[in-house]
Amino acid sequence: MSSRTASPAIIYLGLDVHKDSVTIAVLPADASAPTRIDKYPNDFAKLRRVVERCAKEGELRACYEASGAGYVLQRAMKDWGYHCDVIGPP
Repeated sequence: MSSRTASPAIIYLGLDVHKDSVTIAVLPADASAPTRIDKYPNDFAKLRRVVERCAKEGELRACYEASGAGYVLQRAMKDWGYHCDVIGPP
């Protein structure tokens, strides 16, 4: 008898980061389209609560496009224990 533990579900977060707001699209790995798209104030305490709620659904993989927003949110998410990449525009 094999004792396998299921891998946690992967939840992708697409972030659209602006000075005053962050829009978050939530895409479970098994979904064909985002299950939620919500806009939040660019306030780290609030964003952390949102990210923590998303993390209850699975392992998070977040990214946002490199811009004037810099790496501030990426570093915060890393400090909170979540994966976040800053990606180059196409």
